[in-house]
Amino acid sequence: MGNINAKYFTLVLLFTIPYVGIGQILDPVDWEFSPVNAKLVEIQEIQLRIILDDSWYIYSNDQDPDVGPKPTEVIFEPHDSYQLVGEVQPIKVKEKYDEVWMGNVRYIDESGGGFVQKIKILKENPVIKGTIVYSVCSTETGLCIFPEEEFEIKVLNP
Repeated sequence: MGNINAKYFTLVLLFTIPYVGIGQILDPVDWEFSPVNAKLVEIQEIQLRIILDDSWYIYSNDQDPDVGPKPTEVIFEPHDSYQLVGEVQPIKVKEKYDEVWMGNVRYIDESGGGFVQKIKILKENPVIKGTIVYSVCSTETGLCIFPEEEFEIKVLNP
């Protein structure tokens, strides 16, 4: 009887272990969002900085989508308390020829890189929220994942 239980346990273990590995969630990117002052009619910069695990990188928002990899998208929820000024600008972007995509790719591979967006504060207590949709890839394994990050910018009252 004990031998049957050992065989059963071994079978269960063999079928369970692969699912434990699959169930672990990769999270190689953390985001930091700079707060803004709530001064009316003032143009300010919002910084969306990334903290990357070693050997990971994300594609820039100014990556040519015709080359292949999906560029990062920073999507601000419209609100009447602020106005976007200009386009989202990347920070610490690098460019290289990629043989897989057969073209130049623009990417960020170091912590402290990220994006900047200028905004104009139109009302007190602005509500600044949005989503970042991006690709993050490993230089070691070639694995890419496609997360979305929701954000809300903290407002500092002067």
